[in-house]
Amino acid sequence: MSTSTKQRPSKETEEERQARRETDRQRAQEAVEALRSSEGWQRWLGLRRHFHRYSLSNQLLIALQMPEASRVAGFRAWLRLGYCVAKGERAIRVWVPMPPSKAQLKEWMEAGAPANEKPRVRFRLGPVFDRSQVVPLPPPAEPVPLDPPIIEPEGDSLGWAFPRLCALAGELGCGVVIERMPDGTGGCFMPELRVISLNEANSVNHQVKTMVHELGHALMRWSIEKGEVELTYSQEELVVESVAYTVCGSIGLDTSDYSIPFLTSWSERTPMEVVERCAAWVDQIAKRIEDCVGDPPGSPLVPIPGA
Repeated sequence: MSTSTKQRPSKETEEERQARRETDRQRAQEAVEALRSSEGWQRWLGLRRHFHRYSLSNQLLIALQMPEASRVAGFRAWLRLGYCVAKGERAIRVWVPMPPSKAQLKEWMEAGAPANEKPRVRFRLGPVFDRSQVVPLPPPAEPVPLDPPIIEPEGDSLGWAFPRLCALAGELGCGVVIERMPDGTGGCFMPELRVISLNEANSVNHQVKTMVHELGHALMRWSIEKGEVELTYSQEELVVESVAYTVCGSIGLDTSDYSIPFLTSWSERTPMEVVERCAAWVDQIAKRIEDCVGDPPGSPLVPIPGA
């Protein structure tokens, strides 16, 4: 039996390191630039519902490289989940943490461990793969289920989420009223009264969608009143409906029939700083609501380790 010795890769030169960093920066900038079109904005939102626990930067990078992605992990992480990356698949590159080496930490400790000189965690683009790029391992492996439940817009299957959303409204100092409203009306947020009103004629699932939208308004008003954000009315509406679209998608409720016509108003002429600001607020507000809602009871999804 023959053995082979793996050669250690040559150390990266400073010129190569600078070239790699410039390539990384360019790719990150391209990911942000893609948000300026309505198509790019919708592509990010559609993908974000699958990756809402990821950083905004990584969401944008995945959307740029593989907009149809729905679940990613590193090569070894997929093995632990019972899957193997198919031969010939090209990796998606995302920011991954590079903690200090043991040697760096030892040197720092020997120098007296000055707080302002502690070696930092750095980030570089590393490889992950989407679920469409992997195949189940044969027995005795037991691949974990990856598909989330599909929620019908008319029904009450999201009843578990409603009290959690009401609890968030309470944290914001808002009351929730369910009352008779004109046909075709979902609800509204009255900032002067700090009240969210919902149409009693609508299904529970529809009320959940409306609650997410109106909570988006409440969170925006909260931040505006504290002077943390300044957006025009149309920009605020874009942020709020984007929040509703991606948050509802994260719990399996598709609101594209309602949301997409509104989201197509995004203009390529919008200044880049406004695009980045709106994207950051969408992600921040959506995360606040998603943290409150949590996972569905008995969810079969297993968090991806190491991705």
